[in-house]
Amino acid sequence: MSGAVLRPWSELTRLIVALVVALAVVALAEARSGGTADDVTAAPPATTSVVAPRSISIAVTGELLPHPSIVEHARRYGSTTGRPYDFAPLFEPLRPVIESADLAICHLEVPVAPPGSALSGYPSFAIPADIGAGIAATGWDRCSTASNHVNDQGTAGIRATLDALDAAGVGHHGSARTAEEAAAVPIVEVAGVRVAHLSYTWGYNASAPAEHWMSNVLDEARVLSDARVARGAGAEIVVLSLHWGTEYDRTGSAEQRGLAARLLESPDVDLVVGHGPHVLQPVLEHAGEHALLSVGNLVANQGGDRPATYDGVVAVVTFTVDATGGVVASPPVVHPTWYDRDAGRVRLVDAALADPALAGIGDRLAASRARTAEVLGPQLAGV
Repeated sequence: MSGAVLRPWSELTRLIVALVVALAVVALAEARSGGTADDVTAAPPATTSVVAPRSISIAVTGELLPHPSIVEHARRYGSTTGRPYDFAPLFEPLRPVIESADLAICHLEVPVAPPGSALSGYPSFAIPADIGAGIAATGWDRCSTASNHVNDQGTAGIRATLDALDAAGVGHHGSARTAEEAAAVPIVEVAGVRVAHLSYTWGYNASAPAEHWMSNVLDEARVLSDARVARGAGAEIVVLSLHWGTEYDRTGSAEQRGLAARLLESPDVDLVVGHGPHVLQPVLEHAGEHALLSVGNLVANQGGDRPATYDGVVAVVTFTVDATGGVVASPPVVHPTWYDRDAGRVRLVDAALADPALAGIGDRLAASRARTAEVLGPQLAGV
C-alpha cells in the first residue's frame, strides 16, 4: 500500500467494536442454553397434583314381598292419592334414611302382573306395576330382581317388572328382556364413584325362564367372572345381591358363610348383600369387607306365627376410594325396621319407639328391636 498513511483507531471506533463483541458473546451463550436467561430463571417449579379421597354411602334394604294384604293397603292408599295402587305411603317412614344415602338399593322379589293379567299371591305372585312408582318415591335408585319368584309370570312377567321399574326411573339387575340387556355391565356413577351392582338367585320355585339369560343363576365361577368384568369396565366398587340361604334360618348356613368368604377374598368384590331367608342373619367380616348374609323382609305378610319375618333393616355402608384407587369399607350401620301389618306401614323402629302417637304398638316395636339386636347387635345404629 505505497503512499497510504496508517492512522490509529478513533475512540468511537473502539467503542463500536467492543459493543459488537459483547453482543456476539451474549448470542452464543443463549444458543448454547436453548433460551434466554429470563427463560431459565422464570421457569416455575414442577408441581404434583393430589387427588382427594372420595366417599360414597350405599344403603341396602330387606325384601319387597307384597302379599295380597299389602297390595290391598296400597289400593286403599291409592283411593286417597288418586292412583289405582300407591305403595309410597307404606314406605314413607323410611324415606329420610333412604334419601340420605348416595346410592340406595332394594330387592324386588316378585314380578309385576303382565298387562291384562290378574293380581295374585303365593305361590305364583303378580303385583301391580305401581310398585315402581312407590320404589322411586321412597328414594331407592335401583333394585335387584333375581329371585326364586322371578319367573312366576313367565317371560311376560319379567318384561312387565322391568318395564315398571324403567317407567319409574329405577335401575335394576338380575333379570333381562333381551340377551343384549343381560350382557350389559350395570355401572352407575354416584358422587364421583363408579359402582357396579350385580344380582343372582339360587334358582326358581317353578320352571326356569324360557331363556337362560333372562335371569342370573348363582354360580360362584360366573359371579366372580362377572365381577372381574365389571372391575375391568371401570367399576371402583362392586356390590353383589344374592338370593340364597334357608328360609327362616337366623344364623346363616355353612354354604352361605363359605361362599361369602370366598367371594370377599376376590379383589373384584367389595360387598355381599343376602336375601331369601325372610329373616335377619349376621354380618360377616372378611379382610375388611362385609357380607350381610340376610337383611330380612321389608314388607311381607307370612303369618302371625313367624314374628321375625316382619323384621328388617336399612343397612348403610360407607366406602372411601383413595388416590390410588384403593377402597376402604366402614362396618355396616343398621337401622331396624318392622312391618306394621295392621297399619300397612314399615316402621323405622327407633323413631317409632320415640313417637308418643305409636305408644299402642310400643311392645311389638320393642320386641322387634330385641330380635334384631340378637342377630345384629354390634351393627345397630347408635350402638
